[in-house]
Amino acid sequence: MTTNVALMPAVDTPPESNRSRVDASLGMALFIGSWAMAFATMFLAFLVLRQRQEVWPPQGVALPSFAMAALATVVLLASSVTMHRAVVLGARGERGFARWWSATLALALGFAAIQSWLWVDLWGNGRLPHSGVYESTFYGLTWFHALHVAVGLIALIVGLIGIARTRYGAQHMNVPRNIGVFWHFVDVVWVVLFVTFFVF
Repeated sequence: MTTNVALMPAVDTPPESNRSRVDASLGMALFIGSWAMAFATMFLAFLVLRQRQEVWPPQGVALPSFAMAALATVVLLASSVTMHRAVVLGARGERGFARWWSATLALALGFAAIQSWLWVDLWGNGRLPHSGVYESTFYGLTWFHALHVAVGLIALIVGLIGIARTRYGAQHMNVPRNIGVFWHFVDVVWVVLFVTFFVF
């Protein structure tokens, strides 16, 4: 006896339970907490090295472009705004979820391009990772941050594919919500980096 699958009624995916939402949020909190400790360790090492310098930044150092770093900061902050908007609309089941998520991805790619330009500019001025304490800490911390940006970009792309396939919406927001939390974390870390290297 055969069954015509095409005639069988579609089964709706059950909405996420409060328990699954809590578990997902806890998992993301632990994940971000572990990375935050890694960044904190690197920043502590940087502050120790900086404290030992008589002048900061060291004399003769070709500094990265403040204007480009400021632009990168504005772009990344804007991406956090669009991400927040996307998650809010998705949770409400309103239109615009995919559009705001796409805007976040576009801004994230823009930030990655500007961040790469900062390295190219510094490299072009002959300042390599081994040129001095400023360069080694700048490259080290920004490369580590770039690793998180790359992870965030992959997550944003995966999220956009899921949105396009209607996997995520008002009843299924664990994944988009946690991607948003991670992206905000990436944003906060960059702001700290910007203040550290370009303001003080």
